[in-house]
Amino acid sequence: MIKERIQELIQIGSLDEAKKLLSELKPDGSVIENIEICTMKAAIAVAEDNLQEAEDELWRGLLIDSEFVDILFNLGYVYKLRNNIIQSNYFFAKAKEVAQNAELVNVIEQLVDDNRKLISLTEQPLVSIVVLAYNKLEYTKLCIDSILQYTQNVNYELILVNNGSTDGTKDYFNSLPNAKPLHLIKNVGVTNGFNEGMKAAEGKYTACVCNDFIFTPRWLDNLLVCIESDERIGYVSPGASMISNMQQINGDYNNIEEMIQFANKYNHSDPRKWEERVRLLPCVLMVRTELLRQIGYYDPSFYYGEFADDDISFRIRRAGYKLVYCKDTFTYHFGSVTVRDDQINNNSLNVSRDIFIRKYNLDSWSDAIMNPLLLNEFSVKLSMLNPTILGINAKCGGNPLQLKNMLKYKGIQNTEITNYCLEDKYLEDIKTVSDYYFKGNVNEISTHLLNRSFDYILFEYDATKLDNTSHVFEVLTGMLNKGGQLGMSLSFPEFDELACKKIISSFTNRGLSISYYNVLQMKESAVDFDIIVRKDV
Repeated sequence: MIKERIQELIQIGSLDEAKKLLSELKPDGSVIENIEICTMKAAIAVAEDNLQEAEDELWRGLLIDSEFVDILFNLGYVYKLRNNIIQSNYFFAKAKEVAQNAELVNVIEQLVDDNRKLISLTEQPLVSIVVLAYNKLEYTKLCIDSILQYTQNVNYELILVNNGSTDGTKDYFNSLPNAKPLHLIKNVGVTNGFNEGMKAAEGKYTACVCNDFIFTPRWLDNLLVCIESDERIGYVSPGASMISNMQQINGDYNNIEEMIQFANKYNHSDPRKWEERVRLLPCVLMVRTELLRQIGYYDPSFYYGEFADDDISFRIRRAGYKLVYCKDTFTYHFGSVTVRDDQINNNSLNVSRDIFIRKYNLDSWSDAIMNPLLLNEFSVKLSMLNPTILGINAKCGGNPLQLKNMLKYKGIQNTEITNYCLEDKYLEDIKTVSDYYFKGNVNEISTHLLNRSFDYILFEYDATKLDNTSHVFEVLTGMLNKGGQLGMSLSFPEFDELACKKIISSFTNRGLSISYYNVLQMKESAVDFDIIVRKDV
């Protein structure tokens, strides 16, 4: 047949005759034959050392069938010849996924191993910066320009993941000198897109960023100072202009130029501003690369990206590492450019939240949050040495940990956290943020903590479940050191003014002072009654 004759001519180097026969071939229009023609044209281009033409032909074949093994394998080989090892390994991996031939699988594994050897001969970067982009080219250019301009004095590789964009992102990534573009066949979602980039990372640290950020002077320098200060720190992230989880940093500026000026003044490494967290949102997901390999990267179940950050936070912390919010570093965030469409069209936020709840039997929004209004009302004695905190029913431990951060910012070090856990589902996470922890019920507190006293006690509870209110409060205040403070957040199904007044009088009648109380509307008719009691004598 004519196709077999063309392939023979290519193999023996009779390229002109092969091209002549190929031009005379009258395809029947079938998918397979169209792909075979692309493959033969690519093979001729490779033989003529025209690798760009070969790549273009194979990408045309991908548009016909993105799982055709010959196309995937040949793209891997062409990128290997072009010394784009990241892209080469990506297509070899895709070819291996669909290969039916054991001999071909063996060849692919040998070529990937050869690629690893080539990588090992080059100087290893300290940081692998992985940028994920799906369209939004105008934002992507601002992001990349800022990385190139403000990432100095650091040996890094720039891995650019094009998540199936259709707006010129591919050509732009290819135009950037020294960058390592990785073009995915189609949009595979945020988590899968990042995973492809992370798998290619060769640095000691991997820093993943979305294309809707602008980076600022010393952003990476500051993150490196933090993560290298303690081997137990596994994941660090800076603050941003627009983000939740108490990671927002506000500045006075009206345009990008003024924003950079603000960041230049702000971004100075300051360990007092490093806050250990239960969960961390990734303005930058900067993690030890070996740790990412150990825990298995992002969980692809969180296809849209939301709550993948909560999930990876929990897995890193449960693996024995700390999460640190670097409040000393500001970045600019346009705000959900990457995921906004999915939030609108696919209800992705609620879908992802449900996945997290099913996986952990926890709701990150309610079980890992902090109460800044209450925490900010605690007074701090600056001469305090080695303060002690007791958290009771602190869920995943966010509030006691944040109180420790606040004390550190004021120069008070060596804070010790004890957590008393009331529910089994919180125990695994409480362990990760406690110096000491206990498990029991609310009426056994004095038994488990016999003869122990604390400078701060945080008590979070459902007020309707307190059978003997005065006894519990007496136990708690009895465990306070002189000058110690008891902060309580008591939930009610609806506001009960009489019950709140009764709580206040139960303390004042015993000579204790109330330094703060407030009623917070939660959801529907439910409220939280927050109160801080001081033991002055």
